[in-house]
Amino acid sequence: MVVQNIQIRYTGNGKIDRFKARFVMKGFLQEHGIDYNKIFSPVIRINVLRLPLAIAVLLDLEIHQMDVKTAFINSFFQKEIYMAQPKGFLIAHEENLAGKLLKSLYGLKLARRVRYKTLSAILESLDFHKLIKDSCGFKRAVNDVTYYTAVYVDDLWITAPTPALSIQRDCKNKTIFIHQHKYAAKFLDRFSDYIPYLIATPSERNANLSVSKSSSEAEKDAMKDIPYRQAIGSIMYLMVSTRPDIACYMREVSQFIANPGMEHWKAGVRYFKYLSGTNDYDLLLGGSLDMTPKNLTDNLTAFSDSDYANCPETRRSVSGYVTTRKPNLVALAYHIVILSTTETEYIALCHWMQEMIFLKLLLHELGSATTQTSVTHDDNQSCIKIWYNPEVHGRSKHIRVRYCFVQEKIERHEFTFTYCNTIAMVADIFTKALDKHRFRELKAKFRLQNPGSSIRPIYLGI
Repeated sequence: MVVQNIQIRYTGNGKIDRFKARFVMKGFLQEHGIDYNKIFSPVIRINVLRLPLAIAVLLDLEIHQMDVKTAFINSFFQKEIYMAQPKGFLIAHEENLAGKLLKSLYGLKLARRVRYKTLSAILESLDFHKLIKDSCGFKRAVNDVTYYTAVYVDDLWITAPTPALSIQRDCKNKTIFIHQHKYAAKFLDRFSDYIPYLIATPSERNANLSVSKSSSEAEKDAMKDIPYRQAIGSIMYLMVSTRPDIACYMREVSQFIANPGMEHWKAGVRYFKYLSGTNDYDLLLGGSLDMTPKNLTDNLTAFSDSDYANCPETRRSVSGYVTTRKPNLVALAYHIVILSTTETEYIALCHWMQEMIFLKLLLHELGSATTQTSVTHDDNQSCIKIWYNPEVHGRSKHIRVRYCFVQEKIERHEFTFTYCNTIAMVADIFTKALDKHRFRELKAKFRLQNPGSSIRPIYLGI
């Protein structure tokens, strides 16, 4: 039930650094209900990870990132698991004995879950309390000072008001840059043969990618040796973490991972060209000099936009929204066919409101409660009228449940909606392909920029 994995570690100049051997369990032999039951291990949402970073900058806290070495093999088991004696470590004359695991090993189905539970127990023993809104976030309050820890597998981000942690940033302007330059450079180098030149935008206008463009047998044969899934997956992680400017375009190409065609691959290659020319862009957090723990959640503002019947095959619509006060950038597609542009905007605002409620509750847990009304801007006047004028609901009665939810929040003055001209609609970048001038204009509003030489970045990922 165990194999021995032998590795040779090299230094940066190619010389042998050390020999490494690790025991790896044959987890694929474990049976559900006998060897394990629950294996789920939570991973922190990237929005929840960005939020404490923004708070730390605005409140002038220190930020530290750390990696837990050998986290998986230092986790303790509560369930009895036995393993065969590994080769080279057999007990003389007792070769048939099995070993009982006291700690976890690589390869086990339960390894990630046990690792999370062990780390959670350690943090809770240090008086850190798990957040209700995300079980990978922990906080500890001491004398009106809150320490926050975010857990991402075996990496930890810690924010605290102590100068002992040496991360540099622009404290005067309360800003910080996060990026994934090394991560992007790594996969761009892998696909460098497909990047003959650079471009200004990640997608062509009116490209209209569809499943029909990958239906022929010739298309399938041509795509066999092309790493479409690996490429799109690599860019997806980048988009979710630090590059919201490609969210709309990733939504398009990721729909065809199961059966991609050459047209889809050409669209993916276009992203390589765009990212290769903009890999020096960072995501800026913070920047409000008047921010305090008391007003951190005040005046939460959002922009919401939709593209009606966006998909040429299913006629499903797409929506995007963005909140200000923190870089919470989200794009989503509806799983139903929407009947009108008004209804599209209507449902988009409902989704945004649900996300905003989550953010408010999370900020409340972090010590920044607010009772102020949150404002969202929308470019559909009919949609806004629905919120405030019950008499126009004849054509919207089929979405009555959503209406009741939103109307209740409006009557309690938790949210308000205002008209925003399409030209000023920031969320436009999430829903449709734009020309390069419009794209650059909106990208700048998302605070994607080149940092000054006096500002040191926080590295996110590898």
